[in-house]
Amino acid sequence: MLKTNRLQHEKTQTAKGKAGLYLHLPFCHSKCTYCGFVTGSYQADLAGRYLAALETEIRHFPPRNVAVVEGRLQVDTVYFGGGTPSILEAAQISNLLKVCRECFSLTPDAEITIEVNPGDTAPERVAAWKAAGMNRASLGVQSFFDHHLQAAGRDHTAAQAREAFQALRQGGFENLSIDLIAGLPRQTLAEWESNLEQALGLEPEHVSLYLLEVKEGTKLAQMVATGRLPVPDEDLGAEMYEVMLNRLEQAGFDAYEISNFARHRALRARHNLKYWTETPFYGFGVGAHSYDGEERYWNTSLIHEYLEQIETTGQAIAERTARSAHEKFHEALMMGLRLRDGISLDSFHQRYGIDLRERYQSELERLAEAETIEIIDDTLCLTRKGVLLSNEVFLSFME
Repeated sequence: MLKTNRLQHEKTQTAKGKAGLYLHLPFCHSKCTYCGFVTGSYQADLAGRYLAALETEIRHFPPRNVAVVEGRLQVDTVYFGGGTPSILEAAQISNLLKVCRECFSLTPDAEITIEVNPGDTAPERVAAWKAAGMNRASLGVQSFFDHHLQAAGRDHTAAQAREAFQALRQGGFENLSIDLIAGLPRQTLAEWESNLEQALGLEPEHVSLYLLEVKEGTKLAQMVATGRLPVPDEDLGAEMYEVMLNRLEQAGFDAYEISNFARHRALRARHNLKYWTETPFYGFGVGAHSYDGEERYWNTSLIHEYLEQIETTGQAIAERTARSAHEKFHEALMMGLRLRDGISLDSFHQRYGIDLRERYQSELERLAEAETIEIIDDTLCLTRKGVLLSNEVFLSFME
């Protein structure tokens, strides 16, 4: 039988009713071997045309009826992702944020994030980002070992990554996140442990740690398929993940999502939380995805097609999908379990009309017996063991 715990358990804090904006900047210095995103090499003329199209798309929002307040949608997060947003001139980034402020109602405390490449942090550039209103930066370190960076197609060194972090800090950024990848080809456990120590030594507010995925169509997938690189060792990857959990927990980080850790609750990535908590977000740019609370839709992933459609109609939506009731509840279940705060069973029942205790009684009992899930008061969440075996847990709820 399932057991309940009377311990105090925090509930997920989300900005219900306030949307997030995502702006996709697809240009990079070079293509990483593992990257499966819509990106390409930087070309000044193409970038200029793209930024003009991006502004046009923002000004043509909404593509359909969306609830707004006083004529403008309320927004409390803006995320500049890519690609490599920091490759652009600071004035170009500043203009995009200015357009967002003109077209949306940004809250005074809006979280405004820019993804940064370690080679793009000249002091004047960092100062311009801050002056424009950026208050959070996500630094793509990936590894503190040069041979891993070179093999992954990164265009910076470990020394540049450390210098970039300090440049951002000295430039006034008080909310900094570091990205690291575990399971890179021929990466050892000792190297991964060193990566964690070096990252923590910089004292970031947030860390995102990912296991390498071999995505179809990437250079990495081709190299693995042809034997130039070994197939990732899943057992070693799992060991790296456990080491990561132990070390971040020891350092006092809040493991609020399977791959994301914050120094405390207030420093959780508010924008990314929208993806996991059914909160609307709107993407602009080639290949960008949106969710308005009912439908998911996304733009064409072909940049020239995107440009032509935006320049002609102001929109470049490739497809819309209205989710069924089953898809909504199932997606909410999967996303909710990724969060340490878990899922309020009563709230879930009220919102989706599904009593998870009844629908998955046998599965919940089996998983509780295996100590991979627990119910604390009315909240269903993964245990520490469940986080390590999350893929297996998720499979138990597949239908």
